[in-house]
Amino acid sequence: MEKNQNKINKKSTYFKNEAGMPIGVPNKFKNILSRILLPLLTFLSREQSLKLGLVPLDDERVIMALHHTKGKSLDIGCGANHYIRSYGNGVGVDVYPWEGVDKVVKNSAKLPFKNGEFKTVALLACLNHIPNREEVLNEAYRVTDKNGLLLVTMISPRWGQFIHWIRFRNDPDHQDRDIDHDRELLGMHPMHVKNLIKDAGFKNTKIKKFVYGINTLYISKKE
Repeated sequence: MEKNQNKINKKSTYFKNEAGMPIGVPNKFKNILSRILLPLLTFLSREQSLKLGLVPLDDERVIMALHHTKGKSLDIGCGANHYIRSYGNGVGVDVYPWEGVDKVVKNSAKLPFKNGEFKTVALLACLNHIPNREEVLNEAYRVTDKNGLLLVTMISPRWGQFIHWIRFRNDPDHQDRDIDHDRELLGMHPMHVKNLIKDAGFKNTKIKKFVYGINTLYISKKE
């Protein structure tokens, strides 16, 4: 773990800039400007985007999730833990010791939480990176309270390949953790995501597109 942490501290600037924490919902002008400058944002790191007063691409999924979060929240595959830090009520877990993680777990399908402990469970831009995604979604269902929500963000495989390629230098998954292409996906088809969510027991999945339809938020309920 110490070796991994040294690697993070040496290579990544994704976690070092606290100026953008917590992430807030941008005003209309900032949002419009960021949309106009989307081509530029694809080449910028989170730190560079914040310095220019723009909304970093990586923050968009957090902002979308915040609009729909309620009660105590769990973020599975939390990365830098921006979502929980911004919301202020919950826990961020990950199998990799990213800086900012609340709890590092060996297996996201075996979480140290009670049944129905969370009103909202989120998997933001990470389901494709989880090899045992079926088991993890089953575990997410277990720890979600009755009438609680599951929030998943995901891009399609085609967009995923392009975004991961063009943002290679500013992608922590590539620069710090190293993507396992034999076990991970660069994106997932909407029907694939919806079927996995349904098989885990969640109901009434609603879809909301954002960032010009490039990304998708899936909102599902545990009845």
